Amino acid sequence: MNIITISAGSNCYLISQGEHHLMIDAGAPGMGAKIEKTMAQHQIAMEQIRYLVLTHGHSDHIGSAAFFQKKYGIPIVIHQNDINMIDNPFSQQMQATHPIGKMITWLGKGTMKRNPPQSFTPDLIITVPETNRLGFGETIHPLPGHTRGSMVITFPSGELFVGDILMHMLSPQPAYLWEDHAALQKSIQAVQQLPAKTIYYGHGRPTPASKIGQ
Repeated sequence: MNIITISAGSNCYLISQGEHHLMIDAGAPGMGAKIEKTMAQHQIAMEQIRYLVLTHGHSDHIGSAAFFQKKYGIPIVIHQNDINMIDNPFSQQMQATHPIGKMITWLGKGTMKRNPPQSFTPDLIITVPETNRLGFGETIHPLPGHTRGSMVITFPSGELFVGDILMHMLSPQPAYLWEDHAALQKSIQAVQQLPAKTIYYGHGRPTPASKIGQ
């Protein structure tokens, strides 16, 4: 399995198994052309991307999803509990106590007002854990807290994509902001129990799974 990382307001990942590709997160609004260019540089045909999985509904992760759906017909996957964020980015009240979290919240509100994501209709809605639903051997785990519909994705070879449940800005840390702090703590405990070798974050570089909790 090959992984391409694209910095697009958040990390956008392309998972490749032979000629079949899976995208995880779509970056911020207006990042579609940058992602498209990077795919072309890697000789990836956009039409070969089977699904676009959104780890949660924040604008910096779903912002360019409509671009890919409309231009290439890529089916979009999202959890049911974050659908409301597509057309109303402020529908879930975020909280933060850490200065970094407060800064992210303040900056994010301004950005979403100035440049909201384009609307789209999801093609596949997740409500429960799903294994190999997308055909990559993956398991999608709904783990709320950062948002109500946050999800992580694991692969049999040990890759774990956590969205923003964990962030790697200075060091691997729990999300600096949350919709439900108690639920986030339970989800982090669940993440620590998942079989994983490498963790891929929505923000920051990947780390060995052993780094979590240190």
